[in-house]
Amino acid sequence: MLRRFLARDSFIDPEDKAGGNVFTACTIKVQEPPSFALINTIHQDLYDKLGEATSARVTGLEISVDAYVDENTDASRRRLLGALQRTVWTSRDIWANPDSRLRSIWKKESNGVQKLLPELQHDDTRGRRANSEHHRAPFVDATMYLGARDDEVMLRLMEKIKDRQRLDGSYDDLDEPSKRVRIEVTLKGSELPSIGITDIASLRHLKLTTMQGRYFQFKLPTFKQEVDRGLSGALQVFQEEERARVFHATGVMGLSVMDSAVALQRRRSWPGVRKNLKSMNRKGQRTQIPRLAAPFVAYEWLNKKGSLALRNLQKREDRSWSKMAAQGIGRQGEGRATNAYICS
Repeated sequence: MLRRFLARDSFIDPEDKAGGNVFTACTIKVQEPPSFALINTIHQDLYDKLGEATSARVTGLEISVDAYVDENTDASRRRLLGALQRTVWTSRDIWANPDSRLRSIWKKESNGVQKLLPELQHDDTRGRRANSEHHRAPFVDATMYLGARDDEVMLRLMEKIKDRQRLDGSYDDLDEPSKRVRIEVTLKGSELPSIGITDIASLRHLKLTTMQGRYFQFKLPTFKQEVDRGLSGALQVFQEEERARVFHATGVMGLSVMDSAVALQRRRSWPGVRKNLKSMNRKGQRTQIPRLAAPFVAYEWLNKKGSLALRNLQKREDRSWSKMAAQGIGRQGEGRATNAYICS
């Protein structure tokens, strides 16, 4: 029933499967529909043919932004991927849950996962988080994740060279002009109503252009341009060089962990410094430690590219909805179906 609308198979997960593969409710995961308007068309067709028992709801949403390079070679795509991996930013908490942390995954087995940051659940008395040697660069031939699969927001970055990957492990190779770099965000849970997504009809009002600042953010680090003289200056130079090495490995997300660790080390060390000063009959008055640099600034060029891509995607969606309305498909304000949908 769905194949006449879609170029690839969808995943149907029955919720109350009985004998003879009979069920009354299910979740349907639609893979890469040409537009969200098509989801509304499919929903209307299912309603017309099957009727409904309960109102449909959107339980998940995936938005992808593809980036192409002028000289489409493996090396140029991987340079672009490396830039995205190191400048992508999220203000969401990806530290409390170990499964949410920055990682590279190249296969489903547990030995196909590489954590990129030092573990955060242990006391960091040895300063591992502030040491560049403990920050691991993401693999360019793997997928980098920010957020766990069951988190309400999860980001993925990858080089897209395969398509139509199937459960048996087979896939289709993309031709050279179609190979690209992709960043995608998966939304579920309470994140959906926070952007106005509830039932199928609500997809009509989704504003993709608002997602750039919410999910597709890129930032650059800043570094101290001038340092003090003497030992203090030498320490500052070393610290800035370490910050550069961490950024080269784990990007702005890793650098935010390092900066937090350095600040914590300073707070912890001060009582001991004050005690030593007092033992030498010197004043233990605490002085303000100069800030090495403003931490991060917006990566304007890349943010503008992302904003342009989302505007173009919004225009495509608007055309699809207008075409659907002209054909008289669907009814405004209704979101009806027997099934729940995951639209991606």
